[in-house]
Amino acid sequence: MNHTVFAQKPSVRTQSDEPVTAIHHQDIVAAFTAQPGGPVAVLHMLYPRTDARTHRSLDHLVGALQNHGLHDVAAHVAREAHYLVFRNAPQAWRALNEIRHDSLAIGVHVYYRGLSGDAAEKALDTDAHRLHH
Repeated sequence: MNHTVFAQKPSVRTQSDEPVTAIHHQDIVAAFTAQPGGPVAVLHMLYPRTDARTHRSLDHLVGALQNHGLHDVAAHVAREAHYLVFRNAPQAWRALNEIRHDSLAIGVHVYYRGLSGDAAEKALDTDAHRLHH
């Protein structure tokens, strides 16, 4: 799935009229998820490069995702994709929870409809359960 990151000019406010400003990674991903008609949620995966435990954890996570029917997610995680992009809130919520439940070594950050962190997770949880039932 390919996406044009910003089909329209993103709304980024700067502190001044300086010729150069800085934005953070979170700003870019949050703006990406906030676009109308764009993806609903992005899971930013964090794969530590430490030792064999990380690879065992990755293999365990891929197996668990496969066993729970999240085959596409498992394939992307096996390739150590850094961003998992979802259009479906219940599927994103399910993947997020499987990843958190089945791996201590691999981290994940949530971006949902222009939000990040706890706010994104709460909104995703609410919408996933509302849309699922």
